[in-house]
Amino acid sequence: MSTPENTVPDGLVPADVLASTTPVAVYGFARAKAGKEQELANLIRSIIPEVRAEQGYEQYSVHNATQQPGAFAFYERWSTGADIARHLQQPFMQIYFGALPDLVEGDLEAEWLWPLSA
Repeated sequence: MSTPENTVPDGLVPADVLASTTPVAVYGFARAKAGKEQELANLIRSIIPEVRAEQGYEQYSVHNATQQPGAFAFYERWSTGADIARHLQQPFMQIYFGALPDLVEGDLEAEWLWPLSA
C-alpha cells in the first residue's frame, strides 16, 4: 500500500525492472472516470516537460485510445531501472500519483518490457 509520503502504487514496478542496468520500457493504460476525462488529460500533459527533462529519460509518449474515449495509452523508455526509481520519486510524480485515485477508473495497467532494439 502507498504511504502518505509515497503515492506510487505498491508493486507498480517489479524488482527485476528496478534492478536493471540496461534500458527498460513500459506500456501503460489508464481509463478516466466518467466526467474526469479532461482533468486527467490536463494532468498528463502537465508532467510531460518535466519527465522529458529527467536523467535517463529516453522516450515518453502518451496517446488517446481511438476506440475508448477517455482512455490513455503510455509508452515510456528509460536508460536503467534506477532512472525509473528516481523518476517515480520526483515531487511532481508524487503529486501526479496522488491525484490519480480521483481521476482513474480502476487500477493503472502496466506491462514492463525489455527493449530488443534502440
